[in-house]
Amino acid sequence: MTTLTDKQKKITLATVFTVAGVLYALISLVNHYLFKTYALDLGLYTHAMYDYAHFRMADCSMFKPNDASLLSDHFDLYLPLLSPLVYLFGSYTLLLVQIVAVLLGGWGIYKLIGLYTDNCWMPICAVSTFFFSFGIIQAMAFDYHSNVLTAMMLPWLLFYLKEQRYAMASLFVVLFVIGKENMSLWLLFVALALMWDYRKDKKALWHLLAYAVFAIAYFFIINMILMPRLGGNGGGFTRYAYLGGNYAEIAKNLLLNPGKTLELLFTNTSNVSYLDGVKAEFYFCALASGMVLTLLKPNYLIMLIPLIAQKMLAMDGNFWGISLQYSVEFVPVLVVSSFLVIVKLKNARWRTALGLALVLSVVLTTFYSIGVPKSKIYVDQLCVYQGRHYRQKEFDVRYARELIEMIPDDASVSAATMFVPHLALRDHIQNFADAAKIDADYVLITERYLNFNRKGVLLFSNRSEYETVASDGSVFLFRRIRE
Repeated sequence: MTTLTDKQKKITLATVFTVAGVLYALISLVNHYLFKTYALDLGLYTHAMYDYAHFRMADCSMFKPNDASLLSDHFDLYLPLLSPLVYLFGSYTLLLVQIVAVLLGGWGIYKLIGLYTDNCWMPICAVSTFFFSFGIIQAMAFDYHSNVLTAMMLPWLLFYLKEQRYAMASLFVVLFVIGKENMSLWLLFVALALMWDYRKDKKALWHLLAYAVFAIAYFFIINMILMPRLGGNGGGFTRYAYLGGNYAEIAKNLLLNPGKTLELLFTNTSNVSYLDGVKAEFYFCALASGMVLTLLKPNYLIMLIPLIAQKMLAMDGNFWGISLQYSVEFVPVLVVSSFLVIVKLKNARWRTALGLALVLSVVLTTFYSIGVPKSKIYVDQLCVYQGRHYRQKEFDVRYARELIEMIPDDASVSAATMFVPHLALRDHIQNFADAAKIDADYVLITERYLNFNRKGVLLFSNRSEYETVASDGSVFLFRRIRE
């Protein structure tokens, strides 16, 4: 393949970034506009940002029957740092942040691979592989999650380490761990893996050792001291409770029973038959998205250990597959390791051919992940190439928006899950289905929520206390009757 001129390279790169940005907007922003985002998690996190922006601690009341600090569930410091942006972008804030973060992560991939090769096509192929991987696309289709932002820090951490700019690398180490309480554990394995690459560089090794120690200390302080004192036990801990009563027991059981641990990574540990083959499907898609080449860069497999463990050992089968946001951390590891292998090939034609082949393999795998997977996915949120992606089947979007406009900004609201993100920028917002009692000033729900019951008890049993403000038979707005 011919070498690109500087102008051609800029045009090609701009095209890749534009296509990716438009695709992400068509997935994420269109979903939000059409009420295909939900109380958990976009509504919860948007309301948390509103609280932080008003100098209040966010709590768990939207999904738990208590007002424990939200930090007790997930120790996410991105939300308070980003909270001022809600004044500019409203309920779209976190979705826009997520899109920008992924694009910046892609820029980091481009810059990093460019340090290892003079072949102008390799960084372009790398960033294309990154942008269109199923891990990124699936995450974009389901609200906002801070682990997406954390994953985007990895290319920049690797870039600044390679550049020997340790102050910037240390900054990204901090940004890496503050995304969620389990990210520091991943950082530990990242630092350990990189020690092989920098084994002849004493200064880099000392920094990596410092990062590893910092990661361990941060993990234990946050998970075993701060979060319990805030009322939690670590947002992810209960997902692995069948393996032990605490972190020490879990680690002991996994290490002392390696055969059983290995079995758990591949088998359906639930009693639900539709989860058969879901783990295997993920491994297949990961192999097709670069893991085959990662096997030739084995120290990078160390980075995958905590990712695979937290994904495949969870009790909830939704974690195991290719859907939602549970694969995004794999993407930068697979892409970087794959192209570090490719750029070492001596034959330039082989390098280009393999780079382009990986791009094609990733795109085909992503189409598979949308079209015919075993994993449970929400096709309407993903299939931007089909008309159903641009429709809301349950109700009239325009009418629902009119009803939202009728609710005063200072009113408390109980709303169906798809309305919560659009109503989250207020002092009191309640996810209707998770409410202990419906006592808000206004209630905004769809028809299927009218007779919603929990354990046989009608949730909206006090409907007589409300008057109907407006309804088209599909969406209902109620207002509490004041005497």
